Amino acid sequence: MSDNLCYNCKKNRAGKPGHMTSFVFQMMEVNVCNIGGFCIECVKNEWIDNFKRNAEDFISVVSGKLKVDWPEYSKHFKMGRFHDQKESFHSILVNLGILSREAKGNWEVVTYGPIGLNPRAHMAYFYFIHKEDAVEFSRLEKARTAFGWEIHHIDEVISEEEVLEVNNKVAE
Repeated sequence: MSDNLCYNCKKNRAGKPGHMTSFVFQMMEVNVCNIGGFCIECVKNEWIDNFKRNAEDFISVVSGKLKVDWPEYSKHFKMGRFHDQKESFHSILVNLGILSREAKGNWEVVTYGPIGLNPRAHMAYFYFIHKEDAVEFSRLEKARTAFGWEIHHIDEVISEEEVLEVNNKVAE
């Protein structure tokens, strides 16, 4: 399968599905997963085009450090843009190491009510990798809840499998 040509350019060899591609764009380190069928060059070009269409207004490099303008992100996100554009925001933030789908070792804005304030998509909930982003985002989003809130650093995550395994051992 990896000997097939790229679906897009039809010149280069297609990458393997699930293969991580890393590159630098405008001083930003990007890590993107190849879904397969596309060469590395087309994966990079597609990501760059997506960034320019959807995130250039709120992500930049300031003094050598990646910076998200969270008020600008929020404005774009709330403008009623299409679902796939909102997904692109999150995908870009994950690819740049700003958000993660993994809870362990990351930050969450927890409310005293029914739902957290972290960015979320149709089928995903995201965690902040850096405390500073969680703080800035929570200040901006505090109006979304009538409940109090606080920021948690998640040190341990116990999977469903681990919990059920423990319950089975206790029951035996």
